[in-house]
Amino acid sequence: MVVQKKFWIINVDKEEIRRFAFRVKTNQMLLIEEIGSIKCIGQPLGRGVVILCAEFVDEDTTLMEKIEKVVFEFRRVISYEEEFDAFMRKLDTYVTTKLKISLLGHGGVGKTTILHLLNGGKMPQTYIPTIGVDIQKVEGTRIGTYELLLWDFAGQERFRKLWKTLFSRCRIVFLVTDSTLENVLQSKDILEFLKEHDSLNAVVIIANKQDLPGALQPSIVQRLLGIKTFGLVAIDPNDRLKALDIIQKSLEREVDWAKMEIDTINFLP
Repeated sequence: MVVQKKFWIINVDKEEIRRFAFRVKTNQMLLIEEIGSIKCIGQPLGRGVVILCAEFVDEDTTLMEKIEKVVFEFRRVISYEEEFDAFMRKLDTYVTTKLKISLLGHGGVGKTTILHLLNGGKMPQTYIPTIGVDIQKVEGTRIGTYELLLWDFAGQERFRKLWKTLFSRCRIVFLVTDSTLENVLQSKDILEFLKEHDSLNAVVIIANKQDLPGALQPSIVQRLLGIKTFGLVAIDPNDRLKALDIIQKSLEREVDWAKMEIDTINFLP
């Protein structure tokens, strides 16, 4: 092994990987196999082999695109067209996966404002309803190998028929309320819809507009809806780190973050 880079600590049987590398080398072709609890994709490169280890949920076509980019760039290193350090920096972008997160809620509760907050943008001064769905990447933020991709769903009744279709591969849903008793109670119908959608991993409540008079405390909203609830003031730029913290803490229920290892490189003779 010449170089190994870990983004996550995963259970890899080194002997199984060695045998997999031998099969790739012997057949001189790209192979994708499930080995233990991981999926491996290998491609020959000169006298060696390049291998990526991923989760079962990663699609084969996506992995093929990633390893093609890695092999192409590594060939440039071998031919001295590129420095190795530059290649390793590019490697970070090649293995990054989009983590799909959805924002749901009735119109006017602040979903789009949360998007602006997370991206450090200027807050909207007037309410403009979202049409269909607005998709934005959270710039400058990465959790492990994941970039955050937020889907802001329009809350109007006429768009709800789209929700179930667009929820595909969503890891978590944040149901946003405006912290008024009326809106919190109205949000129960959205919760019922989410309960019917069995493929969702988790639902978390964001009680927005905590700065307004009479806003219900997150603990009260949590009692009313029976779902973990966090408070937020999306129009306050100082709440950006709090919003990111809400996302990470919620994802902790889905990923064992304690085992996360980022940017570890081992050079072996």
